[in-house]
Amino acid sequence: MRLHNYLNEGINDKGIFKAIFMAGSPGAGKSWTLTKIRSGSIEPKSVNTDKMYPFFKEFWGGEAWGKIKDDVKTISKNQLVLYINSLLPLAVDGTANDPSMLLRRRGILESFGYDTGMVFVNTSMETALKRASKRERPVDPEFITQAYKQVQKLKNYYRSRFDDWFEISNDEGELTNEVILRGFKFASSFYESKLDNPIGKEHREKMIKNGWKTLSPNIWSLEAIQRAANGWYK
Repeated sequence: MRLHNYLNEGINDKGIFKAIFMAGSPGAGKSWTLTKIRSGSIEPKSVNTDKMYPFFKEFWGGEAWGKIKDDVKTISKNQLVLYINSLLPLAVDGTANDPSMLLRRRGILESFGYDTGMVFVNTSMETALKRASKRERPVDPEFITQAYKQVQKLKNYYRSRFDDWFEISNDEGELTNEVILRGFKFASSFYESKLDNPIGKEHREKMIKNGWKTLSPNIWSLEAIQRAANGWYK
């Protein structure tokens, strides 16, 4: 009995096969907002190349992004393979100004069995520009302006595509305790809810029955997961 419980410990964890997409313009404060609203009992893994940038910048003596981005993406892809193979809960941090990329990434996760939701972080363009100017990896203000306009146009489209959706305001002074609490409740409810994706349900049943703790090698090959990760960052 103890051996059975040990083998099934991971597959019975809350949050498996769950992923929230953090959407908003550059400078909206998506990563910061995530630290405030993430579930207290579930720690989703962040999928974001930016989190690797400071390490590589220091390691390579302050090299520009263009010279280290391939190394950053390689490490990020390897992490993503590990996360998906282990069914870990995810928080995908991106600008969402490219709908084809976001929906492709969503499709990749859903094909492995994930449920997906979205937290849309709003701020003013003035605040987005101000925050982005202070980032460790500089971003062209013109790009931010165009990305901001595009993301705002896409907001209602994304709302129509995600059943699990939450919009949060993060302009100066707007991320109050009340707003944070509502976001926290949304994230907690999503990550702790029962799995809805039929692919994920089927995978989970097989894994429980056979005592498998990862998708590879019995359900998906590691090569297939790696190909998906390559498609994520192409």
